[in-house]
Amino acid sequence: MRTLRLFVCLLVSAPLLILGGCKKAVKAPVCDVTMNACTASPYDIWVKEGAKVCWEAVDHDYTISFSDRNEPTANPFKVNHGASSPGHVIKGKKGCEPIPNQPGHFYCKYSLTKDNDPSPCADPGIHIIP
Repeated sequence: MRTLRLFVCLLVSAPLLILGGCKKAVKAPVCDVTMNACTASPYDIWVKEGAKVCWEAVDHDYTISFSDRNEPTANPFKVNHGASSPGHVIKGKKGCEPIPNQPGHFYCKYSLTKDNDPSPCADPGIHIIP
């Protein structure tokens, strides 16, 4: 009887142990800009000032530089391929161009360069909106 009780307890507790050991899968963050073959996609994005922008490199490591080292985000910064990049806060408009006929809107060009390659990629940018 004692063996039967032990067997039933093990039989009932086995699924609980198995299910209790499962962990939820952690989703990789979805980045705003994906870089592949020296091209940023989407080519330019629209963000609110204060929002975070995440860049992701698919094929190589890249360096991103804006004309001002502090705005719209601290730069230059490196984006390593195969790793998730933290979001970069877009905190200003210095070094950016106002967009005509759109008050409060700015266009910020940035330089995208593949590491170990001196020639820059196509010049993408960010639209900052109020």
